[in-house]
Amino acid sequence: MKILLVDVGAGTQDLLLPIEGKSYENWVKAVLPSPTAKLAKAVDGWKGSVIRFNGYTMGGGPLKKAVLRFISRGGRVVATLPAAKSFSDDPNELKEWGIEVVESLPEADFTLTDLEFDLYRALFEMAGVEGDGFILGVACQDHGFEEGQSDRVTRFNYLRELLEEERRPEKLVYRGPTGKFSRFDSILEQLKERGVEGFVMDSKLAAVAGVLQVAREQGVKSFLCLDCGNGHTLAAAVKDGVICALFEHHTRMLGADKLKNFMVKLLKGELSFEEVFNDGGHGAVCFEPVEPEKVYLVGPNRKKFKELGEYAYPLGDAMLFGCAGLVEASRSLHFIS
Repeated sequence: MKILLVDVGAGTQDLLLPIEGKSYENWVKAVLPSPTAKLAKAVDGWKGSVIRFNGYTMGGGPLKKAVLRFISRGGRVVATLPAAKSFSDDPNELKEWGIEVVESLPEADFTLTDLEFDLYRALFEMAGVEGDGFILGVACQDHGFEEGQSDRVTRFNYLRELLEEERRPEKLVYRGPTGKFSRFDSILEQLKERGVEGFVMDSKLAAVAGVLQVAREQGVKSFLCLDCGNGHTLAAAVKDGVICALFEHHTRMLGADKLKNFMVKLLKGELSFEEVFNDGGHGAVCFEPVEPEKVYLVGPNRKKFKELGEYAYPLGDAMLFGCAGLVEASRSLHFIS
């Protein structure tokens, strides 16, 4: 059975279709605008006075900003609860913004989802890939929500709890409902409704698993992965395929010198949650020190920190580090060899 891997970001969605019997250089790939980016453009160009949303919980990001701009122009927004959670999981915040949450909307202007099955079918057709069913692996990011708690704390608690149970990045996947993460659960719900087998993975952890693929090819056993994203930068120290320390911060708040200081402390096992959190980041967790053979950089803001390491090209491509991690996860799940 064929498998499609999709890394859904704020700006792009990166798609990879592994082809059995071919090397990864010959696999089918595409980098396209993300669902949230396309919807944000549509909302910014909306001429009416009301916008109605139904569908599923998806990544907010650019779409949420566009919705808030629409409201600031005097527009009215009505959404079902799952759709409204794309903008915020906090009902008080939705009310404060003026978003009207309703039980159902049989007719809407936009139906929200991270998953574009028509696009996937078109990709299969263009690739000349036959077969009815397919497995779908998805990477995305979800902060989670707990009432009365900072989403930075919620997200890092989730990362720490995951790593306390399993530290091999390719194993850090969800195949059933989490009960904590509305976006992850929405994707898994849609897979179940369509009878599609699959899994979801945090995009930052997918990046670490993707860089691990590069390290293995190069014979590197210990390294530091820097995923320099548009919103967040994550650093993960890895030894013998296991995450030994990790921290996450907001990219806009980091310069090369500050990041280097955090890196040094992380690698020594001395970086505390409080130091990163009090600086405006998400936090840090250290299990053991690491002496890295290499520092690898991936992500759209890697150029900002290029002096700190070398660029990595998982699957030979600068854009496919998340998909490369999904490949490693798929191998761990025995979906591909």
